[in-house]
Parts: sequence; structure tokens; C-alpha cells
Amino acid sequence: MKPESSETTDPGASEIASPGTVHAQTLVGDLGTRIGSPVATYAYISSASNQWSVSCNGGSSRDIAWVWTVPETGSYSFSTGGSNFDTVLQIRHFSSTSSVMGCNDDYGSGLQSKITLSGLVKGVKLLIIIEGYAAEYGNYARLNIVKN
Repeated sequence: MKPESSETTDPGASEIASPGTVHAQTLVGDLGTRIGSPVATYAYISSASNQWSVSCNGGSSRDIAWVWTVPETGSYSFSTGGSNFDTVLQIRHFSSTSSVMGCNDDYGSGLQSKITLSGLVKGVKLLIIIEGYAAEYGNYARLNIVKN
């Protein structure tokens, strides 16, 4: 997927690039209700901006984001396994991007990130953000979403 040319406004957002706006440079696209391993791979993170300030990393790195809609009520795991750099993963409510649902840097003994969220309701939209740790970035970011 390449970046789209639209912007999405959220009056409650408070971020680095432009408060209240999810910019196309950072917003890779809408994944709909897809799940998989990987559900998406993005090879252009080296050209991305630093829009989001993720709570478990300090927000000093380039980042990208996808919108994802919960396909069925339940528990889901989100991970960056297969990415070729040290990642940080954060998930927010898309309707209120200032509401952080989870943040992870270095799941287990590796440099990849993983978040499991229980009780997600069908139809809710999430903003899934992948950032590099401490200003790092690689050639591609991979997002995996699986239903538990």
C-alpha cells in the first residue's frame, strides 16, 4: 500500500505534526476488517514523518498508521513480527485518537512489539501506529492481526 492523499480530522487529537489531523503521509490506509499474518507490509517508513507521540517510546521516530475495523466481537492480537527494525506499537480509538488502548516496545525477548486487546466490539475502528524505537527505522514494517 502507498500513502493515500486524504486527511482525517479528530478534534480531540493532540500530536506533533498538526493537532487534530491524521495526515496522509502517516496514514497508510484503511485495512477494513482484514486479519492475517501479515495483514499489511509497508516499505516506505524511511520517508514517513513523526506525527504520533507513542506513550511507551517518547515519540521521537518516524511512524505510520492504519485504520482497522473490528470484524467480530472478541479478543485480537496485534504484532510487528517480521519487521526488520526495532518497533514500537500503539493502538488508539480512531474516533478519539487521544485515547490510547495499548502500547508495547519489545514483546518477550525480541525487538518486535505485540498488544492483545480483549472485549473489542464489532464495528469499532482502531488506529494502529507503528514507530521505530529511539529514532530507528528499517526498510519495512509488518503488521499482523489475529483473532484469539
